[in-house]
Amino acid sequence: MRKARCPFAFPPRVTYGMMNDRAARNVSSYDIMTVSGRVTVGIPTINRSNLALRSIQSVLDQTYRDIEVIVSDDASTDDTAERVRAIHDPRLVLFEQKQRLGLVGNFDFCLRHASGEFFLLLGDDDVLLPTAIERLIEPFLHGCQKIPSGAIGAVWCPCVIADAEGRRLWVTESGPTCESPASMISQLLAGNRGSRLSSILVRTQDALAVGGYEKKYGDLCDIGNWGRAALLRDYMICVPEPLVQYTQHYGSTTSQSSVKKWQDWASIMHADLLVSARASADPDAANKIESSKRNLISGVTLTILIQTIGKPGWIRNAVAQSFRTPEAIFTPYMFRRLVKDGWKVLAARRNSKD
Repeated sequence: MRKARCPFAFPPRVTYGMMNDRAARNVSSYDIMTVSGRVTVGIPTINRSNLALRSIQSVLDQTYRDIEVIVSDDASTDDTAERVRAIHDPRLVLFEQKQRLGLVGNFDFCLRHASGEFFLLLGDDDVLLPTAIERLIEPFLHGCQKIPSGAIGAVWCPCVIADAEGRRLWVTESGPTCESPASMISQLLAGNRGSRLSSILVRTQDALAVGGYEKKYGDLCDIGNWGRAALLRDYMICVPEPLVQYTQHYGSTTSQSSVKKWQDWASIMHADLLVSARASADPDAANKIESSKRNLISGVTLTILIQTIGKPGWIRNAVAQSFRTPEAIFTPYMFRRLVKDGWKVLAARRNSKD
């Protein structure tokens, strides 16, 4: 492990590639110094030493070797920092926060201290399969199906969903190899794409150019960042293999947040995605993003309600929410997701009680 250092100490490589003029201006304003071909994996963590060590090791074991692992310990009170300091690998950088940054602040800290040309944010309870980085970076380095690398805004893959003990539950949906960012985002919000926080690789400069991870999006800040970063360019690429194990938790911070708070975050994020879509070169982007708002609001509402199942008063809460925001509950999206994915909730709940 090497000591924390200034992230902007390497020769720059700036490749704008296939971008519209406005996007190129946005990115050029963040002409930071990054290492060509390097992937920075940011792991924000707090009080999860066992899981964090597992995540870190999964990155250090990657077949793609030019990586940097940034671990930002958000003032943990357990032995996280001590155990990370005991790992001796020059690719690992540990930042020990003295004051809590919070979820969004810790995400943003990792991004702003990245030295790699590319960036992936890994949950501290998630795991990369050994070839994940190698497979995700390939389109960025060599292009994909005659699409030049400079036209690619993000590369993603489906995930293996597992419980806290690592037991496999299901695999999320894949997508077409190439599609526009607006198409991918709108299909994700419709429940037809299976990306997760830890399965999306972006360009560091693009992620910074759109403002990094912003508090106004709350717990949706990851989508707010990579979605707008991807819209700077023409394509998103899907690697169809599940290369990430994503941990499904119940009783998490998600379940402690109010539905109204998540709906507000979603509305703010959607408005900004729409601005980015209107600035993109895709003439259909704005229509696709604009029409996805109802699915987004229904999706976040369903997410919170699912998290409360089995808790005292959860039925009363669901009924109250139905009267409070019927436009989010009584939708084709809600019916489709319950029919399509209801068994997943039952499976996850059953495993969580074993």
